[in-house]
Amino acid sequence: MISLVLNSCTLFESTGSEREPLPGIRSVENLFNVPGQIVADNQIRSVQFHRSGNAGSAPFIELNSNQQLHLQFEILQFESRQFRVHITHHNPDWSRSSIGRESFTEGLFTVYLDTGRISSAREPQYRQYSFSFPNEDLRILKSGNYMISVEDADTGYLVMALPFFVTENEGSIASSVEQLITPRQNLRTSHHPVSRYRLPDFVDQPQFDLEFYYVQNRFWGRTQEAGEIDFSSAVEVHYEMNRNRPFIGDYEFLELDLTDFTQRNPQVLEYFPAETPPKVILFDDISGFSASGRLTGSGSFGRPNNSLNAKYADVHFTFDPGITPETDLEIYLTGDFNNWAIQSANRLSFNEEINRWTTGVILKEGVYRYKYIVMDDGRVDDLYFDDLFTNTRQEYHTLVYMRDSREFYYRLLQYNHFFSD
Repeated sequence: MISLVLNSCTLFESTGSEREPLPGIRSVENLFNVPGQIVADNQIRSVQFHRSGNAGSAPFIELNSNQQLHLQFEILQFESRQFRVHITHHNPDWSRSSIGRESFTEGLFTVYLDTGRISSAREPQYRQYSFSFPNEDLRILKSGNYMISVEDADTGYLVMALPFFVTENEGSIASSVEQLITPRQNLRTSHHPVSRYRLPDFVDQPQFDLEFYYVQNRFWGRTQEAGEIDFSSAVEVHYEMNRNRPFIGDYEFLELDLTDFTQRNPQVLEYFPAETPPKVILFDDISGFSASGRLTGSGSFGRPNNSLNAKYADVHFTFDPGITPETDLEIYLTGDFNNWAIQSANRLSFNEEINRWTTGVILKEGVYRYKYIVMDDGRVDDLYFDDLFTNTRQEYHTLVYMRDSREFYYRLLQYNHFFSD
């Protein structure tokens, strides 16, 4: 075993067998995320995962560049815990690729995150862990889809797994969004992304080797393959979404600005600083009237205050959906603060005293996106409370993959980040 201490991280080269593939978590609880993407420890809060130096960016870096990804998270406890981190390579559908670990990484395979930084804020006190890679001890050799996994070093339990992307920056993409209204989408505004990919010289048979995908609002689990592709040009490929499966163009988010927990904040109804943790009660959200939802590009996990002086609070959401407690519908709160998961802990219950639906979340000072969704007999409807015909700006990514016929894995040649207007 080889050990090396770097700041607060200890790295070692594993001599054991390959780990088992990540579990294929693919239920309604993981509707917005890729198979295996999860934050499983309820003590983990304020996850951040982005390109270093750009807190609002999606987790994309260029192969063989100086770019790094930065992972940061906090544990709501004073006691120190040790975590280990490793990465795996995946296909576009997020199944494990066939190439071995030694083919896509070089250097030390597993990282230990030791100790963390203790907060000055109390009630609760917390520890902050962070890790930036690739670095001189852990290098990435291939492009494609990846997953970073964080395990409890004592128990071996998986506590978190998040996707990221390594691109080769080969070729170039120009994209735009057509807006239309289709009866098939129940009169909702639909978005139809279209793109042109300028081919790099080494792509000889694009019709056989290339695949094209679109993603809306960083919901990687809802990635869609392009359905209409034109290979008639020798220098570029025209591709677009299947017109029978457009994206929703008026998809909405609510914005929560918790930079101030006190009643000076126009979203805070009551604040109880003497409680542990402090308690915050928000003003009502009302179906059809409270959607600020013009917020895009805020990051996959919101924008918590990264300062160790920043505080946490027990934040209570109250919602007036116009639904009686006798309904068979289940209402859930989901947002960037809980990895867009649909969890029993965030299911709303009806409070007869205030005649509202309520739920609570432990949140750090910061800015977040969220929405209320309905589950009806196991089927999720995340548009139930969204308005029609709103002028909501949507965020898109498009990705171009090439099947490598020699090493049998998918290379990520290029991606493009763009918005609707």
